[in-house]
Amino acid sequence: MIQHEEQIQYGSSVIGYSIIKSRRVKTSEIIVESDKIVVRVPFTKPVSEIREIIQKKANWILKKQLEYKGFNPQIIKATFQHGSTLPYLGKNYPLKIIHNHIESGKIEFAKGEFLIFMNGSNISKKNIKMLYEKWLTETAQYFVPSKIKIYSKQLGVEPRRIVIKNLKTRWGSATKDGTVNISINLLKAPTETIDYMILHELCHLKIKEHSHKFWDLVHKFMPDYQEKIDWLKINGTSLV
Repeated sequence: MIQHEEQIQYGSSVIGYSIIKSRRVKTSEIIVESDKIVVRVPFTKPVSEIREIIQKKANWILKKQLEYKGFNPQIIKATFQHGSTLPYLGKNYPLKIIHNHIESGKIEFAKGEFLIFMNGSNISKKNIKMLYEKWLTETAQYFVPSKIKIYSKQLGVEPRRIVIKNLKTRWGSATKDGTVNISINLLKAPTETIDYMILHELCHLKIKEHSHKFWDLVHKFMPDYQEKIDWLKINGTSLV
C-alpha cells in the first residue's frame, strides 16, 4: 500500500487529499470526512487520472465538507405543485394554483406568494414551470442590467452586450467579444450572491483566467465573496 498527499485548485478553493493505492482495491473511491479527503484507488491508477477524478467531483466534495460544518441548503427545490414553494432572491415563497378560465396562463408575485392562474386542462408541472421561468426572465431584464451598471462603473469596464437566459450548467459567463451571459436561475439566489456572480463575470472582462490576480480583483470589490461561493455550493442543485 502506498499513501501520499496531493492538492488541486478549484476556483478560489484548494482541495487537499490523501491518495491510498492498494493492490486489494479494484475501483476508485472518494471518502469525504469533516477534516480530510481520502482517495482509495487501484495500485496501478496514475496520479493524473486521480487528479481528474477529484476535479470532476470537486463541487460535490466542497459541498460535503460544508455540510459537515453545519451548513444546510436554504432553498427547497421547486416541484411546481399547489402548496409547494418557488424560490426567489434566496427565499422560498408559497405557490398557489388558482383555477381560472378567464386569466388562464398567468403568474403573479404578490404579498409574498406566487399565484398561478390556469384552467383545469392546462394545469401541469411543465406549464407551471414555463410560466415561472418566463416570469424570472422578465424580472431579470430589469434587475440584472442595473446591477451590471453599478459594478461596471466600479471596475471600469463596459460589456458590449448583456444576455439573460436559462443557462443549465453555469451561473454566467463572459465571452471574448465582451458579452456577459447571466442565468435566470440566479434570481433564485440572495441579492448579494447575484451581485457576486455579476462581479465575477465582469472581472473576466479584465482577466480571463481564474488566476491569483483574478481573485485579488474580486476580493478588492467584495472581500467576503467566498461566502457567496459557499452558498451556491450548498444550494446550487436546488436552483436548477
